[in-house]
Amino acid sequence: MKVLKNMNYLQKFTKDKILLGAFISLGIIALAIQLLSPDADIEKSSETASDSYSVDTMIPAGYLLIPLELSNAESLASLSGSFSVIDLYAASEKGKKGFKVASAVKLLRAPLNPQQFAVLVKEEESSRIVTMDGPFFAALKNPQEVAAKKTAKPKQAPLVIHYGE
Repeated sequence: MKVLKNMNYLQKFTKDKILLGAFISLGIIALAIQLLSPDADIEKSSETASDSYSVDTMIPAGYLLIPLELSNAESLASLSGSFSVIDLYAASEKGKKGFKVASAVKLLRAPLNPQQFAVLVKEEESSRIVTMDGPFFAALKNPQEVAAKKTAKPKQAPLVIHYGE
């Protein structure tokens, strides 16, 4: 009986040893695949690229990125992400009524200072913002609503003028 118990124990021990060896070899194979995969190099290079990018290289042609002071910057920092769509208003002073300066402009939060904001506007529309003293007030808009309005505008046929005949 004692010999039979010892035999059972030896069979169990060799079976566990085989399973343990298989588990360890599977872990080594997974580690080797992770280290040798080309995706690991891509992730490392993208991390260094994101650290070294500059915002001014992302400004589209014909647009300006104008840093500005917002009276509600703290509220916007807690409500918006890195990019938002806003209506920009001149902040009202005592006795004066505020008015809309720009509509549906993109607001960018500074990557190095989250409390600093800038707006992306066309060069033609920038003079109105630049000539005004701050601080401004920003109201968040739904970006999908703005995109839907832009696509919903009917296309007008170009004006054609015929001379003679």
